[in-house]
Amino acid sequence: MEGQDTSPEAMMAMAERLKKNGNLFFKKKEYAEALKHYVKIFLYINHLNVSDDLKQMVGNRAPKTGSVKGEDVVKLQVVANQNCALCKLNLGDYEYSETFCNKALARNPKAMKAIMIRGRARLRLNNLDGAKQDLEAAQKEFPNSKVIQIDLEYLKRKYKKVEQKQAKLFAGMFDRKPKKQKAKTETERVEDVVSNAIGSEDGDKISSLISQFAGGANSTSSTADQSSSSGEKQ
Repeated sequence: MEGQDTSPEAMMAMAERLKKNGNLFFKKKEYAEALKHYVKIFLYINHLNVSDDLKQMVGNRAPKTGSVKGEDVVKLQVVANQNCALCKLNLGDYEYSETFCNKALARNPKAMKAIMIRGRARLRLNNLDGAKQDLEAAQKEFPNSKVIQIDLEYLKRKYKKVEQKQAKLFAGMFDRKPKKQKAKTETERVEDVVSNAIGSEDGDKISSLISQFAGGANSTSSTADQSSSSGEKQ
């Protein structure tokens, strides 16, 4: 906008106002409106974070930072990303919450608030191992945080459900009883012995004869029984 002060100092001042207004909406639990203010912060300050290497490379073409210190810009970038992450967490957008946390940690790997928020987001994304790592690290920094304690208890319950599900799955696999094989008849056992002793082809021929013989014997026995029975009736 024409006439607007675009000096680095004015840009930082505007970013700070956006953060302050965003905090007011956040306290009222108007997370979507707070998020709009936090996101705008980056438009005003990202160009002010110019590394010394870049300044040497481009010389006078590098963006002017005036009296604004690079560490102050980084600090505000970290805070803005953390606040965006917390808004997304409260809005149920856990993937974007984790993304904002990662951006904050890219600026400052020791930003423990970002680690805490990321742990909470990961817990709700069912990344249990990642959540455990983040929440336990955050608890060391914030030992009195009730929010962290509640989430750690929630994490334990989730782990327990996973363990119970796995135990049930493995129990079902090992509890299955093998099917019982039907006992072979005496004739079938003799056929197996013959086949193994003299070879499959010749064994099959002899086994066939054994089966015929066994069948014939049974038939003769049956006929005799019928004749005897018939004689009694007469």
